[in-house]
Amino acid sequence: MAELAAHQAVAEIDDGRAEVWLLNEGNPGWLGVTIAEVTADKAKELKLPAARGVILSRVEADSPAAKAGLKANDVITEFNGQRVEDTLQFRRLIRETPGGRTVQLTFWRDGRAQSVSVELGAFPDKLEGHGFGPKEFKFEMPEFGGKLFGHDIFLQQGPRLGIDAEDLRGQLGSYFGAPDGEGVLVRDVASGTPAEKAGLKAGDVIIKIDGERVRTVHDLREKMRAKRENKTVSVSVIRKGTEMSFNVEVEQPRPSAERKKLISRRISI
Repeated sequence: MAELAAHQAVAEIDDGRAEVWLLNEGNPGWLGVTIAEVTADKAKELKLPAARGVILSRVEADSPAAKAGLKANDVITEFNGQRVEDTLQFRRLIRETPGGRTVQLTFWRDGRAQSVSVELGAFPDKLEGHGFGPKEFKFEMPEFGGKLFGHDIFLQQGPRLGIDAEDLRGQLGSYFGAPDGEGVLVRDVASGTPAEKAGLKAGDVIIKIDGERVRTVHDLREKMRAKRENKTVSVSVIRKGTEMSFNVEVEQPRPSAERKKLISRRISI
C-alpha cells in the first residue's frame, strides 16, 4: 500500500470545527484532468448510453491527457478494458498505476466511443510549500463537500463500514463465486472500524446490503448513503465460496456543529 503522508489543518464550518486531512499518497500516476460525476441529466445531454463514467471538466495544458488529445467534456468509460463507474473508482485506477506506464482509455465524444493510449506522468506535489500545520481559515462548504487548495473535500455521506473495495466482475468474479460474476471485493479492512468489529475480512465479496443486491462499488456507496438513519446494516458476502451475513453496527456521519474528520483527495488526477 502506498505510504501516506498527512498534513493537518483546522477549518470552521458553521458553528463547529473540523479536522481536515490532506493525503499525499506515495507516487501515483497523473493524467492531468479535473473530473466530475456523470448524472442522469448530463448523460442525456452528452448522449451517453448509460449514466456512468467520469466527465473531464478540465484538461491541463501539456498534461498527459492533453498530449493524447483528450478534451474537456470527454467522458471516460473504460480504463484498460475495465468499465469506469464513477470518480472514486477512476481516481483509484489512476493512483494505482505508476507514472510512465501507458494505459488504454475508452471515451465518449460527439455521440460515439473512441479509444486512446495515454502515458501517465508522475503526480506533482501541488501542496508542497503551503506550510500546513494547525491553523485556522474559512472556506465555503456545501452540504457534503467542497474544495480546499484545489482539492476535493468529501464529508461522510452515509454510514461508514471502513473498507477499501473494488469492483469484481467477469472471470475473476466467477472465481470468487459472486452471483453473475459481479460484486464488490473487499481489498482491506481498516483496524477498529465497524467492518472489522463485525468480522468482515479482506477477500470477502459483498453481494447484498440489507438484502438488496450490490454489483459495484457505486451500488455499495448509494445503498449505504440511503441507510443514514440505520444503526445496523446486514452485509451479505461470499467467503471461500460460501454466502454468509454480518450485522454491522455502522458509524453515522456527524452533524456540522460537531468535530468532523474530512478526507481530502485530489480532484486533479
